[in-house]
Amino acid sequence: MPQIDESLDSEVAFRNLRIFHLAMAGAVFFYGVLVSLVLSLDLIPKGGLVGHPFLLRLLLWLCAAGCLFAIQRVRVRFLTPEGLRQRARPVAQSIVTWNVIIYALANGMAIYGLLLFLAGGLLQDFLALAGFALAILVWLRPRAADYWTLVRQADGS
Repeated sequence: MPQIDESLDSEVAFRNLRIFHLAMAGAVFFYGVLVSLVLSLDLIPKGGLVGHPFLLRLLLWLCAAGCLFAIQRVRVRFLTPEGLRQRARPVAQSIVTWNVIIYALANGMAIYGLLLFLAGGLLQDFLALAGFALAILVWLRPRAADYWTLVRQADGS
């Protein structure tokens, strides 16, 4: 049976996770506002700052694919009851830590799109990568039922 302090810590951890998730999703929307501002003010040339960014485009799309792979890997390996039991930290803290890593990886995809837009004028790439990032953030949003189920399973309750 969890102690009262552990239960309270788990509630605080879940609240912090939701706040961080909202901040990461808000950051992706902020990138969109930044892009629209740059477009409306013509701050960069239509072709971007780099002439033909084929290599940059390839590199950043590979990085985005790597983020997708890393997100899936973290979820399968560390965000399971078995994976959480192997950690020295409290379960709730580990859940928050691994989810923060996942949200940062998703946000990184949107940043790659922003770089492609600013450097190469590739608006479609920004929209695609920011869309992927938002889709991942929506799909992996913290849900109370899933969180508490995972906490109970990892604690062995």
